[in-house]
Amino acid sequence: MTPGGDPAVILGKGRKASSTGVAGRATLDGLLRRAAEIRPAARALADAPNRPHLIGGEPRQLTWAELDQLVDALAGHLRQMGMPTDAVVATQFAMSSEAVIALLALSRAGCITAPIPLGWGRRETAAHLQRLGARAILTAGRIGPLDCADMMRFAAAETFSVRFVLSLGGPALDGVIPLDDVLAATDGAQRVELERPDNPADHVAIITADAAAEGHFGVARSHNEVVAGGLAAFMAGVPDEHFVFAAALAPDTFAGMALQIVPWLMSGGTLIAHPPLALRIILDRLAADGVTHAVLPVAAAGAVLGCPLAQRPALRHLALLARRPAGDFDLTEAEADRLAVDVFHGFGEAAIVRTLKGTPGMLMLGPDIHTSGGGQSPILVESRIGADGTLELRGAMVPHAAFPPGAENGLPPFWSVDAEGFRQTGFPAATDKQRKTLTIGSREAGIVSIGGRRFPEAGLRATYAEAGGEIAPVVRPDPLLGERVAGVVGDGRAIVGLADRLVDSGLTPLGIPGGTRQAGQLPFEDTRPREEPPLLDPLSESHSALAQLLSVARAAAGY
Repeated sequence: MTPGGDPAVILGKGRKASSTGVAGRATLDGLLRRAAEIRPAARALADAPNRPHLIGGEPRQLTWAELDQLVDALAGHLRQMGMPTDAVVATQFAMSSEAVIALLALSRAGCITAPIPLGWGRRETAAHLQRLGARAILTAGRIGPLDCADMMRFAAAETFSVRFVLSLGGPALDGVIPLDDVLAATDGAQRVELERPDNPADHVAIITADAAAEGHFGVARSHNEVVAGGLAAFMAGVPDEHFVFAAALAPDTFAGMALQIVPWLMSGGTLIAHPPLALRIILDRLAADGVTHAVLPVAAAGAVLGCPLAQRPALRHLALLARRPAGDFDLTEAEADRLAVDVFHGFGEAAIVRTLKGTPGMLMLGPDIHTSGGGQSPILVESRIGADGTLELRGAMVPHAAFPPGAENGLPPFWSVDAEGFRQTGFPAATDKQRKTLTIGSREAGIVSIGGRRFPEAGLRATYAEAGGEIAPVVRPDPLLGERVAGVVGDGRAIVGLADRLVDSGLTPLGIPGGTRQAGQLPFEDTRPREEPPLLDPLSESHSALAQLLSVARAAAGY
């Protein structure tokens, strides 16, 4: 049975087929269609100029009408290939025009997008594909030094359900079907319309990946739930059709979509897609692109706030994503320049919550009235402290149903909420009931979070044990990444060759200390061509922090 076969699963527990939700009947591709009809000749989507160095291909500049036509062409091709309605299609892209086109085309074709996080290895990817029952993979050819299409075809070979591996960009590979020609010839593209008997916005749009102590699992969201998250960001920045977004978060998480793609679709403005984080390029382009809204990891706050007004003359709103409690910022100059700054805290894939102004580490206790119109329905997000002292969240952006259908009847991990719709996040929290605020702890038990990528700690240690006997990774706090794998402990003879064995196992590169894969050009900071750096010692403590930083920087994760 496909996920679309049971309306109760698609709509979520306790939700009726007649409910309209935050978005009414609007789907993600429906928002695109509306913008294309209202402002067909306006600039909609552009790639940053450093795209050729990172993912190849020339930067695109698309109007709303051109974007709509590209989405129709790709959606029509997917339907012609026999992709069934509500089929799960795994994707892997950096923030780029292809990432946006793929998401909207899959939505228009009636498929479910399941982004695979950048930084995952073959091991995590294959297990996740099997868990979701993915029917196809649509991926970039490469992202920096990462050969995405090559890794995906080997992961697909381990997954019985995958019928196609499709790519946009990159070299031709055996077993991979390139779709670049589909985007190159769109003149004859037919308008694609998918009719559903019930509310199309209540069907699953995306499945993002999260982690629990037992392993990774999928978090399915309807169009309504995705738009609810985007509405929180939209109400913070209040963009309109004249605004220009600089988007630098990876599009493979709920936060990446809610903070960047949905507000842009709702406003009808322009989105500048920045691939893996190169902060100098972003700062250089603020004035050149006329950027009014920027969406960045919280680690980039100091650089943006510290640059002179002449370098950011049009910037009016800065949205920052934090995955752990953010430090205090000096907003004196920003306020004088009429620059509004909002920090959104991402709690795994449960929700994004805006922190209180002037207190980046504090959240509102109860309904977030800043994003919900004084607490009136719909409540986008609401917080409380559970009996175990951890943060719990519910609201219009928080999913209700497990995925795949019936997962809740099996062994964990799977998505679940309590009878009141609250999701246990696992983050320790303390309340100040007099001020009606929450203070969040920095670590969720059993989870290693490296640059916003979450991994089960037990699974990471088990992989090390398999690769080297009694070998254990050393996980340490990191001021920028949150945590990092700093080295290993165990039998010295068993450690020899350990890094190579870990690479061969398909483990995420983020879990391997050192720099076995750091040769060649790296898209970190200055992305212009440079001399090839020497290989680093794969188990050197002195190099491990730099290697981890480079790995995550090229993934543009929310630090």
